[in-house]
This record gives sequence, C-alpha cells and structure tokens, in this order.
Amino acid sequence: MKRTLIVLVHRGNGEAGPGSARGGGLGMILGRPALSYVLDSVSRLKPRSIVLCGRALSALPGTGRGGLKTAVSGNVRVSFGFSGGRAAGRRAGTVSALLDAAPRLRSRASGDVLAVPADRPLVLAGTLRGFLSAHRRSGCAMSVLSCGPDPERDAVVAFRAGELAAVLPRLARAGSRAGLSHLAALLAARDGRVGVTEIADPDEGRSVRKLADLARAAGVLRLRKSESLARGGVVVLDPATTWIDWDVPVGAGTVVYPSVVIEGPSRVGRDCRIHPHVHIASSSLGNRVKVLGATVIDDSRVEDDAQVGPFSRLRPGTVVRAGSRVGNFVEMKNTVFGPRSKAQHLSYLGDSVVEEGVNVGAGTITCNYDGVRKSRTHIEAGAFIGSGTELVAPVRIGKGAYVAAGSTITRDVAPGSLAFGRARQVEKPGWALERMKKIRGKSSSRK
Repeated sequence: MKRTLIVLVHRGNGEAGPGSARGGGLGMILGRPALSYVLDSVSRLKPRSIVLCGRALSALPGTGRGGLKTAVSGNVRVSFGFSGGRAAGRRAGTVSALLDAAPRLRSRASGDVLAVPADRPLVLAGTLRGFLSAHRRSGCAMSVLSCGPDPERDAVVAFRAGELAAVLPRLARAGSRAGLSHLAALLAARDGRVGVTEIADPDEGRSVRKLADLARAAGVLRLRKSESLARGGVVVLDPATTWIDWDVPVGAGTVVYPSVVIEGPSRVGRDCRIHPHVHIASSSLGNRVKVLGATVIDDSRVEDDAQVGPFSRLRPGTVVRAGSRVGNFVEMKNTVFGPRSKAQHLSYLGDSVVEEGVNVGAGTITCNYDGVRKSRTHIEAGAFIGSGTELVAPVRIGKGAYVAAGSTITRDVAPGSLAFGRARQVEKPGWALERMKKIRGKSSSRK
C-alpha cells in the first residue's frame, strides 16, 4: 500500500535588509512567484497534503488562499500552518515548521513527512522523489538532503511520521534552542537512525534569499524553459539572451532569435519566426506569424500568417487580422486591422477599425484625440489611403474609396469615391531666380 506523505513548505532562515528576498520564496521569476516552483515540484510527489508554515508565506505573490491551486499539480490539499504566538523567539527553518504543523503531525502513526524550504525554486520533483525513495529504503527515522554548507539552514529533510510525532512534545519544550541537530539527538535517543546525503546538482540546491539570487535562479530556469521548448520542436537560437516566461506556450516549428522577450499571459502559435530584439507582453500570436526585429507587441493579438515589423509597436487593444502586413515604424493602438490589409511605413492608427484589403499609405495618421475625448476612424473594405493623409476622427471612409495623397479628411467619404483635401497649389514662375539674385546682391554690397 502506498505510504501517505505530508509536505511542509517553510520560509527557511531568510535574511533581512537591503537586497534581501525577505525569507526566501519572495519575488517573481519568469512570470511566476518563486514559491510556485517549489509547490509545483512537491505536488508532483502526490502528497496527501501540503502545509505552508510561517506567516511570511501567506503574504507572498500567488499564495493567497484563492490562488494556491494554480501553483500545484493534481488534487492536492493545501493549507497554512500557523503557530501564533508560540513561534515567538524561535528562528525560522525546519524545526519551526514542524512545530507550526505539530497539530497535524501528532496523529500520524505511519507515512512520511517531507520538509522543504520555500527558498529552493530550482529543486526538481525527480530529485525529491529519489531522495524520498532512498529515505524509505534506508529505514532512517530522519534523512537529510544537504543543499548547502549549513544543514540547519539549507537542507531538505524527510521523517518517518510516527517517530517524528513521538518527539514533537520534547522538541517544543526546547524552545529557541531547538535545531536539526537537537531533533536528530532526540530521534537517536529512541534508536532512530539519521542519514545525510548531498544534493547531486548544486544548481538545484541554490537558495533565493537575496534579490541577486533571483537573477541567478532565473538564468537556470531560462535554460530549463528553452530545453523544454526544444523537446516540443521549438528552436531557441540563443537561450542565454532569450527570456520566455515559464507558462508561455510556444508551438512546434517556431524559431526564436536572440534577444527576444516573451512575458505575461502570452501565447505563440506554430511555425512562427520571432526576430531579434522583439518584446511580446500579454499577447497572442497565431500560426505562421512573422515578427521582424525591434518590434513591441503589448496586450494585442496577431492572427495567422500576419507579419509585423521591423520597428513596429502594437499597443493594448490591437488586433492584427490574418494575412495582414504591419511594417516599418507603424504604431497601432486599440485598432482592429483587417485581413490582408497593409500599413507598411511610418503610420499611426489609433482607435480605428480597418476592414479587409485596405492599403494605408506611408505617413498616414488617424487624428483620434482632440484634447478631451478619443474618437473612432472606420475604413471600409478595399479602401486606398494615399501617403501623408490625415484622417480627423470621427470619420468613415467608404468601401473601395480612394483618398488622395497629402489630404486632410474631416468628413465621411462615400463608397467608391475619390476624396482629396489639399490646399490649392500656386506656382510663381521665376520667383526662385529673382530671390537668389537679391541674396547675391546683398552679399556683394557687404564686401
């Protein structure tokens, strides 16, 4: 019969002060709270329950009672273990966590208890599983997986629940003097054996106690993310310069070039090409999308077979429909850009609806803000907007209409019409020649 397992996740012996991660587990790494990586690893052991020990953990990002389930795998019960004032004077760590959870542990006559510091986001489920199996085979009352130079501070510890429950009352009476060595002595006095091993991969044992530790942990997790994507058929050309948040899915066949950042609740489809220095935040890309260099896509959606960039910026609320082209130095905000439409150069489209098959010429601007309110521009299917056009919203350009280059359009344009709003061109023959003569004459008189 499978032995039951209770996992205690505790805040460890954190450091305080400038640059501190305030007890470990605090901070975001690749878009997730550092603590969530620990919870994910321990939940894969399929424990009976996970108990978070220490009030500090309840305030960490993503650990509110309503949000905990997003960080664990499977149907695992997660709870908080607080000891109230009884923890006063005790340092944080394994022993403090055991005393916090004592009411849950005293009734356990069988099974195992695993204590894991919250400041170990890099420890893998496979490592914990192997350690727990070795502990069970050894028959030890207590097994220590040392993750650093100080076992009191850096260890993952496994216990046989019945033997641990028997010494908890004496451990509680020891108060602030209690540590792992004291607990080991109590178990040894009952003829319980204690085993110690070192973690095989030092990276997994790294703690996150200071803000500088977050960067080091992120480096390891970025490589793991790239390796995971590679197993799914994604090509990450330079993992060392690429940042892809842990929960971002990327479809097979996609190629990610160096110096790309993809973060937030983003999604990337199949067979995409994401070129250097692209920043994608909280956005989705369909299949076969090409994003050229130095493009920023924020809270937007790019549909199948579209191309964006280089040097484009999609601001929140923008949808680039299938097969469209958004080119050099084009900015869009809160705009729906229709299928197979093109805006290739130096344009701004804000608060707009652009229907299918529209050509937006270079230098086109939608004048959407009058200093008080934003107004909409609607360009119907098949319209042609000439270069250097200003569309003063609210305005509607009808289906198949043409707007001549250099126009300022302030009224709706009927479908199929030609609209132009230029000032009348005036030409004065010989004016430039006469002007140059006058300039030369003044220069001669000064000499």
